[in-house]
Order: sequence, then structure tokens, then C-alpha cells
Amino acid sequence: MPLFVRGDEMKTDAVKIEHSIMSTKVVYGKESSLMLATRPGGYHSRPHIHDTEQMNYVVDGEIWVFVDDEFFLVKAGDFYRVPAMAVHWGWITSDKPCTILEVFSPVYVSESRPHAVALFGDDEARPPIQPIRQYHVSDEYKKIEEKLPPGTVR
Repeated sequence: MPLFVRGDEMKTDAVKIEHSIMSTKVVYGKESSLMLATRPGGYHSRPHIHDTEQMNYVVDGEIWVFVDDEFFLVKAGDFYRVPAMAVHWGWITSDKPCTILEVFSPVYVSESRPHAVALFGDDEARPPIQPIRQYHVSDEYKKIEEKLPPGTVR
């Protein structure tokens, strides 16, 4: 198992989210995982929660992010955090894709990302992946979207 992998040698996972496909590359260690995810224009996930804290950096594009009762437009060069067990979702209101670098702690790897690469040295034991609780919550949370500025949705 390597401590290093070339990104262009990694396979990309296509993850179905609602009515769109998100492409991802994922690496992980003992304490955290890192995902590079590109969401297509029009992407709109459902409100959900999971056991992991999430720290994100928007590489390209922009996305509306909703965390509990707050929302903000995150653009390329911006950072944001989703606390563990916080209700959250994202919405790209344009037709342009958005690429986000996402760090999760503890490790967040699931069967929906079969090409995730473990980054461990030869002398390190790879611990078993612990299941992460993730589930969708009521779409009633989406009512907060009504507070977006007029003309936001194209």
C-alpha cells in the first residue's frame, strides 16, 4: 500500500446523486479521507447528515451550501465547514459544474466509492473501515431555499 498515488492513475467513481452524476476521486488514511468531487451544473442534493466533520475548499465554480438554518454562496477560492451530524445539502443553480476538495474526519469511505485508494506505508497496518452513519432527512429543510435572493435560480 503506498503513501503516494498519482491522480492521473486513479480511477474516477461516478456517484449518482438524485438526478445527476458526481465524479469523485478519494484517498484515505487512518484518521481522515480526502475527496475531489465534481458536481454538474444543476446539481441539487437532498438534506442529509453523517457522522463526519467535513472541511471543504471550492476549486472551481460555485454552489449554494445549506447547513442547518444557514446558507451561503460558496465560490472558487472559498472554504466552508459542515459539522458532524449537521443537516446539510448543496445546490448549483447555474449550468456550470463545481469542483470541491473535501476532507472528512473520521474516514468517510463507502461502497459508493469503490476506487478509493488507501494511503498507508508498508509498515502500517490498515485498520478496518468503520461504517459511517449517513441518512437523508426530511425535504422540509429545503424551505430555507425560499430565502435565496430573487433571480438566483436560472
